[in-house]
This record gives sequence, C-alpha cells and structure tokens, in this order.
Amino acid sequence: MNINWRLWAIFLGLVLACAIVKAQDKASQFASDQLKSEAFKALRGGEYDRTNELLGKAASMSNDPALTKMVSWIQQFATQRQEFAVQKQKGHDKAITEGQKLLAARYSEAALDRVRDAFLLADNKDTFLKEPWVANLLKDVREAAEQADVEQKWFTSQHVYSDLGAMEPTNPVWKDRFKAAAGRLRLLAMYTPDDFKATVDVEVKRREAAEQFINPTTQPTTKPVDENDSFKSDWHEMLRGVRMDMLMDALEDAQTSYWRDVTYKTLTNGGLKGLSALVTTRGLEKAFPSIGDTARRDAFLATINQSVEQMGKASPNEEGRVMRRILDNLLASNQNTIQFPEEVIVNEFADGAFSELDPFSSIIWPSDWDEFNKSTQGEFSGVGIEIKSDDEGNLKVVSPLEDSPAYRMGIHAGDLITRINGKNARNISINQAVKNITGPQGTSVVLTIKTPDGVVKDYTIRREVIRVSSIKGYRRQPGGSWDYFIDSDQKIAYLRMTNFTKSTEEELGKALDDMKQHGTKAIIMDLRNNPGGLLAAATEVCDKFLSKGVIVSTRGERELPGQPPIEAKASPDDVKLPLVVLVNQFSASASEIVSGALQDYKRALIVGERSFGKGSVQMLFPLASRTAALKLTTSHYYLPSGRCIHKEDNATTWGVDPDVKVEMSSEQMRAAQEARIEMEVLRDGEVKPQIAAAPTTGPAVKKDLLAADPQLSAAVLLLKLELAGAEL
Repeated sequence: MNINWRLWAIFLGLVLACAIVKAQDKASQFASDQLKSEAFKALRGGEYDRTNELLGKAASMSNDPALTKMVSWIQQFATQRQEFAVQKQKGHDKAITEGQKLLAARYSEAALDRVRDAFLLADNKDTFLKEPWVANLLKDVREAAEQADVEQKWFTSQHVYSDLGAMEPTNPVWKDRFKAAAGRLRLLAMYTPDDFKATVDVEVKRREAAEQFINPTTQPTTKPVDENDSFKSDWHEMLRGVRMDMLMDALEDAQTSYWRDVTYKTLTNGGLKGLSALVTTRGLEKAFPSIGDTARRDAFLATINQSVEQMGKASPNEEGRVMRRILDNLLASNQNTIQFPEEVIVNEFADGAFSELDPFSSIIWPSDWDEFNKSTQGEFSGVGIEIKSDDEGNLKVVSPLEDSPAYRMGIHAGDLITRINGKNARNISINQAVKNITGPQGTSVVLTIKTPDGVVKDYTIRREVIRVSSIKGYRRQPGGSWDYFIDSDQKIAYLRMTNFTKSTEEELGKALDDMKQHGTKAIIMDLRNNPGGLLAAATEVCDKFLSKGVIVSTRGERELPGQPPIEAKASPDDVKLPLVVLVNQFSASASEIVSGALQDYKRALIVGERSFGKGSVQMLFPLASRTAALKLTTSHYYLPSGRCIHKEDNATTWGVDPDVKVEMSSEQMRAAQEARIEMEVLRDGEVKPQIAAAPTTGPAVKKDLLAADPQLSAAVLLLKLELAGAEL
C-alpha cells in the first residue's frame, strides 16, 4: 500500500491543531467559569463594580450570549446605582453643611438632628463620629441633656437621647434615659394637657426658629393654644373603670406567664418608680394640688422608699405577700397625704411595673377595650390610616392602608395630621384621634395634612368600611385585577404582601394561579414595611415555597402550664420558581418569619436592609370583670436554624440580615412609595383616583418605579441573572 506521507503529515497537523484549539477553548471556558463564579460571589456581597469587571472579562473569553446579556444588565444597574449613590452623598453633604451652620449659630439640638441624618447616610459611620466637630458636639449635647434632666426640661433631654440612641443603638444608656424623659412627658400630657400643649408650642417655636435660620422661606406653623381650637383630653375618662383588683390580676398573670422568669420584686420596684415619678414631676401640682405641699409629698415619698426597702429584704417565697402589703400601705398612705384618686395610683403603678418587661406588654384598660377589639377584628369604618404620636406631640401618619380612602387621596407615610375637622391635633391622644377620624360609613372627616416639605392642605375624606387586601401586584389593571409582571420579557412577577391576615393564604394562592397561567418564571415577594400579623398566615405563606422541614417554632425561656411550644412544619408540593424576598427595617414579626425561614433553607435570596427584630408573641389575659385585659409576651419565635430574631436590649444582632444589602434613604423610600401609589390606584369607572394631577380616565400615569427603588431594581437584576444561568 502506497502512503502519501505528505498528506498524512498535513492530516496529523490538523488533528494536533484542533486538539490545541480544544484545549485552549477548554482552558478559556474554565477561566471564564471561574470569573463568573467570582463575579456572582461579588454580586451577593454588594460589590457591583467588581461584578461588572469580572463578568466583562468572562464575556471576553467566551462566546456565550447569555454572558453578554448579563454584562449589559450589570452595567445598566451599576449606572442606576451610581445615581442612587450620588443622591445619598448629596443628602449626607447637605446634612453636614446645615449642621455646621446651626452649630455656629448655637442651635445645638437642631445641629444634632443634622448630625444624626448625616450619620445614617455615612458610608463609614465610626469615622464620621470621630470627626472633631462631631465628637465635640456630641459631648456638649450629652452634658446639656444631663442638665436638662436636673432642671426637668424633658423635651430637651428626650430630643437629645433620641438622636444619640439612633447613632448608638446598642448603648442602653440612651434608651433608658429616653424612656425616663418620655415617661415624665406622658404624665404631663395626661394630667395637665393644657399646660403641656403650651409648653410644646414654646418648644416647637424654638425648633422652627432653627429651621428658619437654615431656610428663611420656611413658614412657622405654631399657634398659641386656643381652648376652643383644641381637643379636650380628660384623664378621668381615660381611667374610667380602673380598679386595684385588675392590677392584682395582671401582676399575677405576668409573674406566672411571662416568657421568662420575672419576680414580684421586679414588678413592684418598677411600679414604685412609676409612683415616684408621679409625685416628683414638676407641673403636676396643677392637677393634684396636694403634691405642691412639701410635707405631704415627702411623706408619701417616704412610704415609697420604705416599700423599696421592704421588697429588697423579702425572700422569693415572700415577694407576693409583701407586694400586696405594699399596695395596701400605699393606698393608706395616699389617703393620709397627697390623696390621689385610687385609679391614678393603680394606673401609674401598672405603667411602671409593666415597663420593666418589654414594649409590647401592657394593660388594656376599660376605656381602651372597645377600640382594641375593633383593631383586632380587621374591619372598621374610617379613612384607612395607621397613626402615631411623634416626639413633639404631632400626629403622624405611619402608613396609609391599602386601597383605603386616605391611600387614594395620596396621603403618605410621614405626613402630619395637624387638624381634624378644623381642631388642632397636636398632643391629641391616639384614642382621641381614632375616635374622631373613624365614624359611620358614608360620613366625612376633614383632615389637614402637612407634608415633610411643609405643604399644608385640607382633605375631605369619605369614610368607608376598610377591608384591606394583603396581596398586591405590580400594576393595577382596569377593573381592579393585577398585572404581576415587573419584567414581561423575562416573565418576572412581583407581589407585595402588606400584612398577614386570615385571608392571606387564599389571596396568595389565587395570585400564584394567575402567575402560573401567564407563564411566570420567577417571583419577587416584597415584605418591606410589612408589620406582620397572624402566625398561622406566615407559616401558610412559607409552606407555599417549602416542601419539608420546620418553618418556625415558638418557646419561652421557661415552660408555662397550658402553653406548650409550637412547631410548624412544611408540607410537600411547593412552588419551585426562583424567588427573591425584599425586606427593610420596617419588616417585622411574621415578615421576619417568612424571610428568615426561606433564607435558612436557601429557598430565596433576601435583598434590602436588616429587618426590625420583633420576634415576640403576645397573648391576652382577661382581668377582673373582663372589661380589661393584660397583653403579655409569652414566647418568642425561632427560625429553622434555631436563631431568635428578637432584638434584645444591648443586642448587636437581630432580625433577618439580607443576602444582598441595598440601602435606601428616607427620600428614596418616599419617592418609591409615590411611584407605587401611581401604579396601584384604580383608574377606571369603578373607583376613580383622587390623587391631585392624576387623570381620571385613560392609562395610568407612568412613573418609573424601578428608577426610584434601588432595592427592587436589585431584585430584578438578580432574577434576570439567575434565569440566564447565574448560580446565585
């Protein structure tokens, strides 16, 4: 056989060349895969620039079109992120500039507010606090607050301790001092409301002067107290029906059923501190003239001090009996000295006793019982807003409820309600506010709203029966249904869970069915600002996405009779789509159960900021005559990993930490909420929008929610990458 050696050599050369090319391709692919792995690790750590760099290198080594897409998505997000960073830096720099101006003009407290704002926006918070001008200011205001305590200028000290607590959240001193100052202000607001309002007006004027120094166009809003212009509060009505036997029942329930061991000694000493504050708070003599008599006041204080000594000497077995004797002695001494009404003694002892436990344990007195029952039924007639009192006595909107009249009007979280039906709402109690804002279906209430940027406007709002849906989609469609697709090309769906109710599981099931019919490939579950709700609803939501294992367990530090630990487990047949869960510092309780369980099982990526850290369970204990109840913490939640999410005093870890941390400033949060409202409001003939400048017909006003919301943008990016093959 004749062999053409030349052709054979050419053939062997080609084979060798192909082998070399394959080896090079294999090596190149290996290097590309390594870069991809490093890039996705950097992405989970929030290193977006590094991610962009590594993926770019990987794409240059590969002909994979998916990588090219990923690079373009990362670059787009990096550009958006840079815009967010610029906004954040501007806010930080503005706060510093204004703080230094205020400090130079000797507006120290207002300067401290700006320092707090700058601190929260600072990249390196420790370095910021060590800047000489900041450190000197903090030293000066600490000394000023301590002097304010001595002089009983409680507004000043409370204000300072609030800011210091925000900058040093793990320092228990600021929390304790803030609590003490707030307690004194509560006494003044409750028992001498008119004088308290006048004092608040003086305080607000002082702060407005600082604001006008920085921004001369700021219009002052403070008016002198007008008796006919304000709501009247009457402590007699608030304490109607309060009795000593209710207090005794509550103390016994707390001692036997609190989630951890608590002694009668602890409760009694707290109650005695409460009574001591009552008789030593300057200004209360206008409500109770007898405490202006030094001899009478000192005699009652002597009884309190003797009671502290008695309880200190009591053995554990004697504490209950000694506590009862102390209460009897206090009532007898009261009659012989300052002669407070008995319900005042009972209320202040109770407030002091249960403040020793936690912020969620307290007595619901008869005057509050009906309103409490309303709030737990999940249905009422009103305008649909959650409210609270801020440090200055303003009535602040925590959040408009979904699909409520207030929500459709465009009232936002952070707005102040300055008047209700024309009457001044400053320093109004929450109960008073609720009673005046709610009312029969079909009637109206006029709320005067002041936005954070100073715009004041009257809103006439028609009351409705408020039934709040807990599941929302991305965009409202004509007729009221939801468009869930936040990215229709990639088939990424978005749902927002506002709270956890009896209907949440059913609503979620319907939403998931709708998504399935439309070919959804991935889901974003938004739990930001979700305060929680029913434990059962939280476990049902988790069960939709988990097929096995413990979802959550509850237990206390001690075993309680009739209250065995609870353990909820997942069942098979879960939704298997890629999942990202959004949380922030206002995601609490049931929201943390869901996000924490899904994170522990690596079923979802968690994006956003660390959650609130509310992992306690409360139960109601009916008190004497069943017209009052003790709301008491009886256990804590534990995640599948065994970790408790609850934020204890002095804790450095709590809640659910995101896998991918993305911070948002308060301005960004507000902008995102405004964009979301525009997309969620009904705009057809069934329910017409009432937001100013919004059309009443035609398509929805287009606001780019993704452009306003960096956390949501990050969630979309992560799912697009995962769908394109990224291993996150």
